[in-house]
Amino acid sequence: MIVILLIATWPSNSSSCCCAGFFSSAPFTMRFTLSFVTLGLAVVEVVHALPREWQRPSRRSAPNLLDDVLVFDAPAFDDPANPGNTLVQLQAYVSSRQLDLTPLLDTISGELNKTLGLDISKTLDRAASRLALFGTLPLSGKDVTVNVDNCGNAASLPSTLGGMAIQNVTLGKCDGTDALGTVTLASSDSRNVNFTVFPSSADGFGVISDIDDTVKVSHSLDKLLLAKATLIDDPVPVTGMPEVFSSLAKSLNSPQFIFVSASPFQLYPFLRDFIDTTYNESSGPIFLNNLTTTNISAITDFAANDGIFEYKSAMIDRIQGMYPGKKFLTVGDSTQKDPETYGEAIRKYGDFIACAWIRKVDGANNTDARFAAAFDGVSPDKFKLYTDDEIPSLANIDVAGGTCN
Repeated sequence: MIVILLIATWPSNSSSCCCAGFFSSAPFTMRFTLSFVTLGLAVVEVVHALPREWQRPSRRSAPNLLDDVLVFDAPAFDDPANPGNTLVQLQAYVSSRQLDLTPLLDTISGELNKTLGLDISKTLDRAASRLALFGTLPLSGKDVTVNVDNCGNAASLPSTLGGMAIQNVTLGKCDGTDALGTVTLASSDSRNVNFTVFPSSADGFGVISDIDDTVKVSHSLDKLLLAKATLIDDPVPVTGMPEVFSSLAKSLNSPQFIFVSASPFQLYPFLRDFIDTTYNESSGPIFLNNLTTTNISAITDFAANDGIFEYKSAMIDRIQGMYPGKKFLTVGDSTQKDPETYGEAIRKYGDFIACAWIRKVDGANNTDARFAAAFDGVSPDKFKLYTDDEIPSLANIDVAGGTCN
């Protein structure tokens, strides 16, 4: 079934991405992402053979030994209603235990190589690890409770719905430093489920950054190279950007870094590891799209409606709600909707977006007309379009002093 779907949705003589036959108007990366979702669907068919009560429990319960729990690294901010207290925007995903996708990938690896030119035969374990969350079944009715080091209160999320729970919860008084959070599990459960809380003051600076082809080489405009970068290869940073972000961490006085990507949340462990190791001086929460493999209509609607602009705009709204008194530098690229998203955010929020940087990726739509429309009504002093040759010079721009280009 999985091989048939992959072959049917990948045009053999087109430079566009998979699923073009179904979503010709969808952006390249999102259409390609659907091929990863398709891989997950093969496993979901098996998991759906489980009793229905596993999928939608009739009563609320805490995660148990049969469940997997993922709590995303979280931004923390001052509680406007209770000065001195800290709020954290906590998000958790509870699912069935992850299945080993290696046998499935081994079965289809020959067809993937023959049909798509994608050879995963020597990296099956790596590909299986990066796709592991696609093979889980989201569980509703699960209550997640956490404790955070150096904070006064334990925090509980509302019960999961479709596997996800997200809410602003109070941690009481915290000491204002990055802190380790731990999920409260049953005494018989010896697993450690940890996450990091990144607090930041109500004022000062922050950085909102895209990931793919902004800080990480993803080859979003080449279907085969994108697949290899996601499933097979060691992740590679865009040359010079770790140094630029390290410089920003100093010049902006430890800003709140937040990474926003339209990639599905199932890639979170892979992307988190990349950010934590390659951008360790500028790590922070990662916001990813909450599309699930069991909600096919949501996936197709998102792709068909070119929902990346709406999604990223909503994430900026979300960040502005947490840090209305901050100023943010936004960093993106020209492969998708970053220019349009950041231009609209500047028009909507004014000085909340202090500056927007856009990497001009070779092969993308880098026309003057496109950028003029994206930043219509925005002062040229508020954005910078840069090439790869200009990346080292970004570290010399005095963003804190009000300079953008």
